[in-house]
Amino acid sequence: MLSLRSDHFSADAWHLVLCKPNRHHIACRQLGQMGFDIFMPLHEVERRRQGRVRMERRPVFGGYIFVSAGQGRGEWHRVRSTPGVAQIVGFGGGAPALVPAGIIGGLMGRCDPDGLLRPDQDFTAGDRIRITSGPFSEFVATIEHVDAARRVHVLLDILGGKTRAALDPRRVMRAS
Repeated sequence: MLSLRSDHFSADAWHLVLCKPNRHHIACRQLGQMGFDIFMPLHEVERRRQGRVRMERRPVFGGYIFVSAGQGRGEWHRVRSTPGVAQIVGFGGGAPALVPAGIIGGLMGRCDPDGLLRPDQDFTAGDRIRITSGPFSEFVATIEHVDAARRVHVLLDILGGKTRAALDPRRVMRAS
């Protein structure tokens, strides 16, 4: 999958593109070959298949990729007609919506050279997090404390009762 690193970040306008279901890899390849800058941050998630657990790299924003056309403002018809692309996110059928450069820069700054989003290591007590893998995947919790080994301790609300859990910080991300 094509992804830019933070050292390739430019202040060009970035836009959000919705891909057809399970076609983000095709859209990335085609847009990259046409000369567009593509950014699709990835994260690792646990997948169970035939009783086995394995880690897979999946897009952080499933079904969406960020695209920059640089200065080529009249190029959007090429993006819209690219295999794998469903539409460019915009408002009221007008021009494509801009994604603030600070958001793209922040995301790129947290990605490794392969586009894998590194965990946010600045967790503190009281932060709201979303668990990204394991038996509590997709649970949202509040951090009670972070220990010396950087494990995140949370209090989960499960079936009306409170349960404490210690989590690897690579398996959580800030809740939005």
